[in-house]
Amino acid sequence: MERNISSWLVPLLLAVGCVALVGNIFHTRSVNKSLVVDIEQATADLQVASDSGKDCTKKLLEKTAEVTAKDQQVATLTANVATLTEQVTQLTAQLATTEKPEEAPKEEKPAEAA
Repeated sequence: MERNISSWLVPLLLAVGCVALVGNIFHTRSVNKSLVVDIEQATADLQVASDSGKDCTKKLLEKTAEVTAKDQQVATLTANVATLTEQVTQLTAQLATTEKPEEAPKEEKPAEAA
């Protein structure tokens, strides 16, 4: 009888092992499919992030160019303001020196009349 049990035991263990391997194959396939879906999703997300980064870089370069142009314009206008302020100061000084001789005789006339 022992011989009978051992003759059935080995094929039974082999059959259980084969069933386990087949189950493992199907489980591995389902896990692989889900991993493929995850990889595709990650690739799509990476592509979106890359496109977004490129758009942001492009916009940043455009804004940098605008700011640079405006900085140059501000520098030019600041130089113009400084020049015009200097001219106003000079003209005010000239006007003050021009008005002083006219004021001096006016003050002397009332002094002579007295």
